[in-house]
Amino acid sequence: MNPVFAFLVSASLSVIPMQQAVGQVAGDWVFTRGNESMTGVSPQELRFPLELAWEFKLQDKPKGQAEMLVSSAVVKAGKVYAGCKDGQFYAIDLKTGQKVWETTAKGAFDGAASFAGDLVVAGCQDGFVYAWNAETGQEAWKFETEAEIHAAANTWTDPQTGVQKILIGSYDYKVYCLDAKTGKSDWAAETGYYINGGAAVGEGVVVFGGCDSVLHVHDVTNGEEKRQIEVGAYIGNNVAIADGVVYVSHYGNRVSAYSLNDGAKIWEYGEREFEFYAGPAIWEKGVYVGGRDKRFHAIDRVTGEQLWEYRCRDRIDSSAVICAGKAAVFGCDDGYVYALDLKDGKELWSYEIGAAVKTSPAVAGDYVLVGADDGVLYAFKNAAAPAAP
Repeated sequence: MNPVFAFLVSASLSVIPMQQAVGQVAGDWVFTRGNESMTGVSPQELRFPLELAWEFKLQDKPKGQAEMLVSSAVVKAGKVYAGCKDGQFYAIDLKTGQKVWETTAKGAFDGAASFAGDLVVAGCQDGFVYAWNAETGQEAWKFETEAEIHAAANTWTDPQTGVQKILIGSYDYKVYCLDAKTGKSDWAAETGYYINGGAAVGEGVVVFGGCDSVLHVHDVTNGEEKRQIEVGAYIGNNVAIADGVVYVSHYGNRVSAYSLNDGAKIWEYGEREFEFYAGPAIWEKGVYVGGRDKRFHAIDRVTGEQLWEYRCRDRIDSSAVICAGKAAVFGCDDGYVYALDLKDGKELWSYEIGAAVKTSPAVAGDYVLVGADDGVLYAFKNAAAPAAP
C-alpha cells in the first residue's frame, strides 16, 4: 500500500462522504451500476424478507448452455428492460411482469442497456448498438462496430451542454462515444484487445479495461488518452470510480486501487488463486466484491485490508449493489440471491432460484430484479412497511 495515497484518501473520506456521481430518479434504475461512475449503489432501503413478485421467461435454456443467458436489467418509468442470448430485447411492466414490447436482433444481448432521453440503448453480438423508443420499441438508430458487443452501455451527460453521449466497448478493441440522439460517433478509443465491461465515468475521464490487461483513462469529452495503467491481468467487468481512485477486480486473482491522477497503485487485495470477474461496489470506506473463490469480500478502501468475508457454495460473478448503505445484494452460481449486512457480513436474506445468477441486480423502488441462467428474469418486492404507531 502507498502510505501517501492512503493518507489522502483517508483524509478525504473523513471530511466528506464518498463523492456521488449522477444518480437515479426515485423508482428507476437507469444506470446498470447505479450511476455513471459504476459504484453499484442504491438509496433504496430493503425490508426483509423480500418476496417473489413475478417471473418473466426471456428464453428457454438450451441443453449444455453454460454462459449467462440474460443481461442485467435497467428500469425507467415503470418498465424493465433486458435482453437475452436468443437475440430478443424486452420491455416489461415493473409491477405486473407483463410484456410491453419485444424486438429481435441477429445476435445475443449480453450487456445491460442504458437510457438517453426517450431512448433505451443496448449493444448486441451482431456488432450493432441499437437505440429504441423506450415507450414503443420503435428503432431510432443503430451504429455498427467491427465486431460483436458484450459490454454494457453507459450514458454520460456533458455538464456544459446537457448533451447526452453513449459509451460502449466492442470486440473490435474500441470504446465508442456516440451522440445519443443520432448514434453518430464522436470519438473512438482503441485498445489492445477485446472489451467486455462497461466504461465508468468520473473526474472528467472515462476508464475501462479489457483483455489487454490495461486500464485505459481518456478525457470523456474528446477521447484524448490521459494514461494507461498496467494491471497485468484480464479485466472482465467494469471498474468503479470514487474520490479520485479507480477500483478494479481482475483475473490476476486480485482487487486493486489506483490513483486517477498518476496511475500509482494504492493497494492490492487478495491471497487466494481464484479470479475476480464481478465488478466492485463502493460505499463510504468499503469496497465490496464477490470472487470465484466462493466468497464475498468486504475491503477497507483506505488500507486494502479485509473487513469481513462471507462464504457461498459456488463462485460469485454477480456484481453487488449496496442498498442504503446497509445491505449488499448479489447473485451466485450456487443458484441463490443473497443480501448481507454491510457492517459484519451476516446474512439478512437469501432466496433459492436453482440456476446460476451472474447478472448484477437492478434496484428500482421496492423491486429488486435479477436474471438467472434458466433464462428467467425474477422480480422481488420489499416486505410491507411496518404500520405507523
